[in-house]
Amino acid sequence: MEIVYPSLMWLIIGVSLFVLEMAVPGFILFFFGLAAWLTALGCYLFQWGVTTQLGFFLVASLVWLFGLRGIAKKVFIGDTKEDEQDSILANGGEKCVVTALITPPSEGQVKFAGTFWRAEADETIEEGEVVEIVKQDNLLITVKKLS
Repeated sequence: MEIVYPSLMWLIIGVSLFVLEMAVPGFILFFFGLAAWLTALGCYLFQWGVTTQLGFFLVASLVWLFGLRGIAKKVFIGDTKEDEQDSILANGGEKCVVTALITPPSEGQVKFAGTFWRAEADETIEEGEVVEIVKQDNLLITVKKLS
């Protein structure tokens, strides 16, 4: 059985892929939709067989996907960089309150900017004392008593 209007079929497939892109995150099906539309244009202009259509669709999909995905993602989604969750503490020097006794070598707890953090110190620090943040290492904060 021969397909009467292969260009129409590819056009419908492309539209379907665009609609599916709205439901599936990742910004990938968009490029398959573009390749389907390009294949529809090729079928409309030339008498391609099924093998040629599928081969062209595959190559066009890969070219669109790997060639333009990064650029299009920046344009449509924006330049998303993973912000460090704890970057506010990276410089140190901020003041915070001890909420659980810090006794070296075990950890205690401090409250800073409305959040509780694991904390360590070189000396014992009682609960309720105001301390200064020296450094941050992931989710662990090193603190010292105020002079």
